[in-house]
Amino acid sequence: MPELPEVQTIVSGLKKTVKNRRIVDMWTDWPKYRGIRRHVVGKKIIGVERRGKNIFFDLSDRHLLLIHQKLSGHLLVGNWVEKVKSKEQGEKLPEKWQNQKWIPDVKSGPLWEDRNRFIRLIFFLDNGKMLALSDVRRFAKVLCGPREAILGLPDIAELGPEALEISEKEFAALFENKKGNIKTVLMDQNFIAGIGNIYADEILWLAKIHPETKVEELSARGGSASGGKNLAALYRAMRKILLKAIKLKGSSVDDYRLPTGARGGYDKVILAYRRTGEKCAKMGCKGIIIRKVVGGRSAHFCSAHQKLKWKD
Repeated sequence: MPELPEVQTIVSGLKKTVKNRRIVDMWTDWPKYRGIRRHVVGKKIIGVERRGKNIFFDLSDRHLLLIHQKLSGHLLVGNWVEKVKSKEQGEKLPEKWQNQKWIPDVKSGPLWEDRNRFIRLIFFLDNGKMLALSDVRRFAKVLCGPREAILGLPDIAELGPEALEISEKEFAALFENKKGNIKTVLMDQNFIAGIGNIYADEILWLAKIHPETKVEELSARGGSASGGKNLAALYRAMRKILLKAIKLKGSSVDDYRLPTGARGGYDKVILAYRRTGEKCAKMGCKGIIIRKVVGGRSAHFCSAHQKLKWKD
């Protein structure tokens, strides 16, 4: 699932390509999206913003178009043609594209990558471009309504503070009455917004914290004198990892792609996530990356520099 760096990369790209464009038509092959059409056609996109893993399109009638890409969805900007109308491609289509309704209206390029072929929703814009949603699993959430109603939805209203907009002092205060293991807590969107499985692993690796470490042991009120120091290290690691991932335009270990269809670059420098059995990348460390299920989700961590220091 796209996390803060991926969603921020998409939003930054969309601000350059769809902002101030008017939606002139819409197509979808998924019944749950069809009711959106009457709310968006004829409306101008006057802003694109992110909240947690959600993308908001601010429309000219004070409505918000909300898209949460979920597990496999990603937004693309370009041009597509219906396969039956494509004379140039014809029977030369790659095998994996043979059963797709829409194909890129270019001879080559990143839009032709396999992960971009599952077009479920298209917004046609007034400059001839299209904003499309590719989603192999069809899990993406798309809603449109009055701004106040969308922002008042529990999934939005109950989100925690943004991971990159919180001070170290405010970050520490979040832990004062929190319990549980740190991996699960970091991924709780109501605790802090934007961090998922990938970056929780990366942040904990950099902070030298085992994913099963109890939150109360990291705070200043914890039983260890070094608790406060570990919490400060966690905050610094969080900012460093997330900012680096944004700079590299996110991670494409799964379905996520940029609005151009290209891959992000963070998966080339990944430290822990899905590196099971590999040597730890930390200089001088002799550990290997271990995978363990923590709180129902997979966690990847180093056997040496992320040892569990406190036990029940």
